[in-house]
Amino acid sequence: MIRKILSGLHKLYPDAHCELDFGSPLELIVATILSAQCTDKRVNVITKTLFQRYKTAKDYAQADAEELESIIRSAGFFRAKAKSIIEMAKALVQRH
Repeated sequence: MIRKILSGLHKLYPDAHCELDFGSPLELIVATILSAQCTDKRVNVITKTLFQRYKTAKDYAQADAEELESIIRSAGFFRAKAKSIIEMAKALVQRH
């Protein structure tokens, strides 16, 4: 069933790609959290700095919320997004 759906989507959208810049699954989930109510272009500007500062899930899990908020401020809803990123990273570290 899933293969059929994926095949159909590929036929409908053969050139589909993600506009977010990322180099790993962790970076993709962080960029996705930031993308809520924000343009992909703005997220890509923010993540240039963010991904240089935070490399691992442990880095995000141990992040100072105020520092993270200051980096992502221009994404809007920066307090909630910083909290979501930190909590997501804590869960990753704890489970994996």
